[in-house]
Amino acid sequence: MKNFLLLISISAGIFFPYGHNYVFLIRYFLMLLLFFSFLDINVNKKIIHIKHFLILGIIVFSSLLFYFLLNIFNHEIAQAVFITSIAPTAIAAPVIISLRKKNIEFVMFSLLLNNIAISLLIPFLLPTITNSENIIKINEVLFPVLITISVPLIVSQLFKYLLPAIWKKLVAWKDSSYYILIVNIYIAVSDASTFIRSENDNNLHIALLIAISSALLCIFYFTLGWLIGGKNFSAEASQSLGQKNNAFTIWIALTYLSPLVALGPVFYVLYQNIYISWVLYKNNK
Repeated sequence: MKNFLLLISISAGIFFPYGHNYVFLIRYFLMLLLFFSFLDINVNKKIIHIKHFLILGIIVFSSLLFYFLLNIFNHEIAQAVFITSIAPTAIAAPVIISLRKKNIEFVMFSLLLNNIAISLLIPFLLPTITNSENIIKINEVLFPVLITISVPLIVSQLFKYLLPAIWKKLVAWKDSSYYILIVNIYIAVSDASTFIRSENDNNLHIALLIAISSALLCIFYFTLGWLIGGKNFSAEASQSLGQKNNAFTIWIALTYLSPLVALGPVFYVLYQNIYISWVLYKNNK
């Protein structure tokens, strides 16, 4: 039944994209999902691994490399690829790893490291790819991400140590959070589908090339993450590198670049949700 719900949520988002009116709920649903994911997490320095810093380095280096290579041929496609590649680990990544019964701590540290580091770097990197005079304030980018992550983490740990009886019941309900994820996927795909439909036909050929580029990036990052993770952390590293915080980069693109460039992370939303649905389908089987 869970597998069918994934397919239904993606199909409904594409063909009946009414969920785009409720995009504002995604953040709160994510916080609830993270709360359940963090319930049985163990926070300590042992979770830090050299692979975390390798993943961060790949995100920054590859985004700049792809930009300079593609800028020779087309500036807008180069910008779209950069803004898609530079996206840090998605806030929902620990949720997916939790549902797959893998190492949540590994992904949680990637989530914190990548979002903080890239939020600090973006104001300095963006002038490299645009002539815009708008200045990105670090607090506008960093604080919303930190709040979304830290509130569920703190609340879950308070339950664990102060209310252990309630905490045990919440842990028992943990798998039920899957249905919240289904709703979030529907809203995200609805929003992406609506955005793509509204794009100007005059730029259709550029939009098509951006769509292809995003598909290739999705394959590249999930596969590379799997290889970096090795035997012990293949799924965790793949999720940390491949599942991206597209809401963050869509906002950056719309605010400081253009709607056409924003199609890069918008298409990535579709591709990564289709891939994640397939992974969860395999996991459920």
